[in-house]
Amino acid sequence: MTCLRLFIFLLCFQVAHAEIPRMLHHQGRMAVEGVPFDGSGQFKFALVNATGTTTFWTNDGTASGQPNNHLALPVTRGLYSVLIGDAPMTPLPVAVFSNPDVRLRVWFNDGSRGFQLITPDQRLVAAPYALVAAQVDQVLLGDIRATPPLPVVAWGKNSQGQSTVPAILGDANTAAISAKGNTSLALLKSGSVVQWGSGTAPALTGVTAIAAGVNHSLARKGDGSLTAWGDNTYGQSNVSAITDATAIAAGEKHSVILHANGTVTATGDNTFNQTAVPPLANITAIAAGYDHSLALSATGTVTAWGRNDSGQTDVPPAALTNVIAIAAGAYHSLALKNDGTLLAWGWNSAGQCAIPANLTGVKAIAGGYAFSVALKNDGTLAAWGDSTDGQLTIPAEAVQLSGIAAGDSHVLGLHADLIPARVARLDQTNTFTGKIGIRRNATANTLEVEGNASKTTAGSWLSNSDRRIKTDIRTLTGALEKIDRVRLVDFRYTSEYRDSHPSLEDKRYLNVIAQEFAKVFPDHVQGSGETLPDGSEILQVDTYPLTIFSAAAIQELHQENRALKQQLAAQEARLRRLEHALEK
Repeated sequence: MTCLRLFIFLLCFQVAHAEIPRMLHHQGRMAVEGVPFDGSGQFKFALVNATGTTTFWTNDGTASGQPNNHLALPVTRGLYSVLIGDAPMTPLPVAVFSNPDVRLRVWFNDGSRGFQLITPDQRLVAAPYALVAAQVDQVLLGDIRATPPLPVVAWGKNSQGQSTVPAILGDANTAAISAKGNTSLALLKSGSVVQWGSGTAPALTGVTAIAAGVNHSLARKGDGSLTAWGDNTYGQSNVSAITDATAIAAGEKHSVILHANGTVTATGDNTFNQTAVPPLANITAIAAGYDHSLALSATGTVTAWGRNDSGQTDVPPAALTNVIAIAAGAYHSLALKNDGTLLAWGWNSAGQCAIPANLTGVKAIAGGYAFSVALKNDGTLAAWGDSTDGQLTIPAEAVQLSGIAAGDSHVLGLHADLIPARVARLDQTNTFTGKIGIRRNATANTLEVEGNASKTTAGSWLSNSDRRIKTDIRTLTGALEKIDRVRLVDFRYTSEYRDSHPSLEDKRYLNVIAQEFAKVFPDHVQGSGETLPDGSEILQVDTYPLTIFSAAAIQELHQENRALKQQLAAQEARLRRLEHALEK
């Protein structure tokens, strides 16, 4: 089927705090004979396995094959959006995602050509499988507040700071990353761009895609227009006249643009015919090496052009079918097949084309100058080729990733949005790199829990009882007197404090007064990190000493009681002797 084409496919997972909506947000772009469709389109949807032989779900409950009933959806300039599983469709069963490979199949009818299958089926990764994890109803993830790791992790060469992730990314939601040469880019979900390493990004808004080149970079806005910055010696940044871009790629001295009608153009240096784009149609993805380019068609076929002194444009026969993603290194090329396996060809000086044996389950690829990287479905990485600058030494924090990018000798990884926090457990060792809070923002200690029984002082629960690790041991004395100096109170929190802590009820609580407690146990009162409107810090107490001193006071009372009993027994014995003497 050649007249219909799915340009863009995005899946976003929606999670409510208390109830898990079983829906997937699907957005796409539909064109008919290269022209974006506009009007009311008819759609049918199904979830199938990798080969399409097993149907897990259809929009109307049809057991297999094409659904009997369709949905009418508005399509504007080729764009449409739908919640898969929303009424009147059949609800999505969570059990669907117990299968390791689930794909969305779409049929489309423009009203005159009948229903036609849009190929290839789109594989679902990461987010939809959270429907299964979301069934765990223990600690709500929304109640756990933790300083998240930086959304981007970087490693490898850092001669120009390209592997030093800017702190600003810690306070922003990152949507995408890109790298080439010594340049690193991040697209924020607000639509702005952050650049580090070589060069500086201009102030931009409304950006939906980015592409880093060696000395220049590109940004695509939501309306299809482009902005370029950096070197323009060869005209590689002359893209301001373009208004219908759907994807972008940047090489060393040239730029490649995918248009809404599925065609490709290129601008910049043409020394190696890198801007002499061959006749192309129905293209869904593009990639750029230093001096060569790749294009992926809707039918899964790869086309390459430009510099070929290392065979980087000699597309192997296996890359002519079932390819779902492409990437280009400096002088080598990569292709990802729909079964999760890889192909590589071109310059192989450091083994960058020598794909590791048994590497499967890949969902994304990237090529550096002389190395290659693959992101697997489980969020982990595989890397091979040159490691002169440590680009193959994958750091421990490079897990649960949703995207990758490669520069000349450095790598960027984008953490998945589905990492909300780290959870503390009492039955295993917990190592935190930041402060963790449950239903409160931890400010002073490693772990803080909001509630009547909060313990905000750090320390091990099990390692403080062995005599062999203690010295200068003294028995507590004067405990009764000390406990007697502590005033125990019940109280209400002020309305102002309750307003800033909605979990607190307007009732009487039992505790102590921090300022008074400090006079008896000064080492067990500290600042909480919270402040009052006047800027003064709110104090908090560790009331654990009350437990120990109360026990010691009970021991003292017991000793006094035993002594009194002995005195009473002695007096009773003396009294009986006196009574016996008087009777005589």
